[in-house]
Amino acid sequence: MLLLSMTVDYIRTRVADLRAREDGVTAVEYALMVAIIALLMVAGFFLLFNNVKTSFTNTANCVNAPTTKVGGGC
Repeated sequence: MLLLSMTVDYIRTRVADLRAREDGVTAVEYALMVAIIALLMVAGFFLLFNNVKTSFTNTANCVNAPTTKVGGGC
């Protein structure tokens, strides 16, 4: 019975030590932050490149078919 009690106490202290450590938690938090930042960057680049593409397309259309309106169409 004494051996069982000592084993249970040992396991409890090991589990308490593992819970007290924060090394793994901080690594997971950093990984989540990097993942979120990467997703935001991809979304931002996607929106930026779509707007730039639209602007270049509009400019190319204006150069290919200029208007003769008084105020200009482009």
